[in-house]
Amino acid sequence: MKNFLLKRGIELFSMIPISKCKVIKEYLLTKNGFDENANVIMMLFPYRSEKAPKNLSVYASVKDYHSFVENLAIELEGYIKEKFPNSLFKMFSDHSPIDEVHAACISGLGFIGDNGLLINKKYSSFVFLGECVTNLSPEDLGIEYAKNDSVTTCLHCGKCAEACPCGCIKKEGDVDDFNPKSMCLSAITQKKGELDIKEIQLMLDNNTVWGCDACQNACPYTKNAEFTPIDFFKDDVIEYLDKKRLDLLSEEEFKKRPFAWRGKKVIERNVLAYEKFKGGKKQ
Repeated sequence: MKNFLLKRGIELFSMIPISKCKVIKEYLLTKNGFDENANVIMMLFPYRSEKAPKNLSVYASVKDYHSFVENLAIELEGYIKEKFPNSLFKMFSDHSPIDEVHAACISGLGFIGDNGLLINKKYSSFVFLGECVTNLSPEDLGIEYAKNDSVTTCLHCGKCAEACPCGCIKKEGDVDDFNPKSMCLSAITQKKGELDIKEIQLMLDNNTVWGCDACQNACPYTKNAEFTPIDFFKDDVIEYLDKKRLDLLSEEEFKKRPFAWRGKKVIERNVLAYEKFKGGKKQ
């Protein structure tokens, strides 16, 4: 199992009993035959490449990680079934039966930042999460249980809160209901309908047509963070998205991008507004 993952550039993984996880969608477990004795193998997929995007969030500049996970699941489940034909083994990511950030923390793979993201000391918060649920034991798979089983948080340096262009991240002393996610610039770029002038100005000021990395870039762990070792995230990176580049994407290629889930109208609206007010010049 370890060799299988390492050969595919997946070096951050750890195993925990599902009894220690926060189960949020129990039906995904029961319909796949899992009970309270199942185990979880948490995995991190670093995605930041050396090609830094100029007007996109880093996650939006690479291909949609869901297709990476789907292909990995086919390979991995086939590999396990070949060795353990009667085992239960299922991969999840995003649409998951457990709280993935919490599970990654108690697996020793990272800690929770004030921005709510999982932060890994090697790759900062530029990581996607995924996991395999199985009835196989650590001995079967050759992966030991994680020694750490507590949730840790960051040093609360306040840099992410200071960097957030919308003031969405809580700082020490803020009231409990301070964090309105609807204000987040990333959410603004993904909303349907028309953008008002203030929302467009936020996009222009932060050089983005999709997403926002302000809090991630400000994090001290990002300064020396390493780039992805996974080939999937190094290939076909969009460094600058303008109308011409968007139009060159075929329907099939468009579906492979992280911004495709909202449909083409939303990202096209953002690109046109950005080009109109920026004069179509690359920043």
